[in-house]
Amino acid sequence: MFEILIRIAGFVLPVFVFLTMLNVGLTQQLNDIVKYLRNRKFGLRMLVANFILAPLLMWGMLQIFTLDPYLRVGLTIFSICAGAPFLIKLTQLSEHDLALGASTMITLVLATVALVPLVLPVIVPQIDIDGWTIAWTLLKQLIFPIVLGLILAKVLPDLVHALQPWVAKIGNWALYVMLITTLTGYFPELKEIMGQGAILLGIAFIMGAFCIGYLLGGRDDKDHLQDIGALGTAQRNTAASMIVAAQNFSSHPEVLVIITIANTLGIALLLGIAKFLSKDNKVRIVLLNRKLPQPDT
Repeated sequence: MFEILIRIAGFVLPVFVFLTMLNVGLTQQLNDIVKYLRNRKFGLRMLVANFILAPLLMWGMLQIFTLDPYLRVGLTIFSICAGAPFLIKLTQLSEHDLALGASTMITLVLATVALVPLVLPVIVPQIDIDGWTIAWTLLKQLIFPIVLGLILAKVLPDLVHALQPWVAKIGNWALYVMLITTLTGYFPELKEIMGQGAILLGIAFIMGAFCIGYLLGGRDDKDHLQDIGALGTAQRNTAASMIVAAQNFSSHPEVLVIITIANTLGIALLLGIAKFLSKDNKVRIVLLNRKLPQPDT
C-alpha cells in the first residue's frame, strides 16, 4: 500500500509542477516578468539569501546537532538547492503578483543550475553531479511550461480563456493529492527517523530561511518584495535535490526520504504562512485606502 501511494505521489508531482508553471504563462504578461527580472538589487539579495546565508544556516545547525551521516547529507543537499515551482502557488495564495514570483523562481532556478554542480562536490566530497541532467530537468519542468503558456496566450486567447480555470483547478487538486500521498506513503520511514531530530531540524531551517529572505527582501510600500523573498528562500528546490540524491545515494534511501519529508512538511507550513500574509495584505490595503484623499462630492 505504501509503495502504491509513493508511486502516486511521484506521478502527481510533475503534473502539479507542469500545470502550475503553465498557469503562470497563461495568466501573466512577459513584460511584467521581465520587469521584475531587471530588479538587480532584489535579485542579488535573493542570491545571497539562498546560496550563502541559507546554506550557512544549515551548516551551523548541523554543527550543533548530531545526526546520522546520510541524514546530514540529505539536509545539506536540501539547503543548497533553490528555485522551487511551489513558490508560484505561495505567491498566488499570499495575493502577490505572480509575475514577481515567476521572476524570482527563474532567477533562483538558473542560479541552482549554475552553482549546485560547482558547490555541492566541495561541501559533500562523495557527490559526483551530472550538471547537464539537473539543468535539463529543471528547464524542462519549470521554464518550458511558462514559455508554452505565454505562446498559447498570445496565439490562442479564446482557447486560453476557457482552458486556464481548469489548469488552475486541476493544479490545486494535484497539490492536495501530492501532499496526502507523500506523507502517507513515507509514513514507515517517517517513524524510523522521527526520534533523530532531523525532521525538526528541517522545519527549523525552513523557518530560519524564511526570516533570512524576509530581511533581505527589501522594503517598499506594500512589502511584496519582503514576502516573496521570504517565501522564495524558505521553499527549497526539491526537484534538484531529488536528482542529486537519486544520482549519488540510491543505496541510502534516507537521503531522499529526509529531503521529501522536509519539503512536504515545509509546503504545509508555508501554505499557512502564505494565507496569513494574504490577510495581512488585505488589512494593509484597507488602511492605505483610508489614508488616501477622498474626491470632493
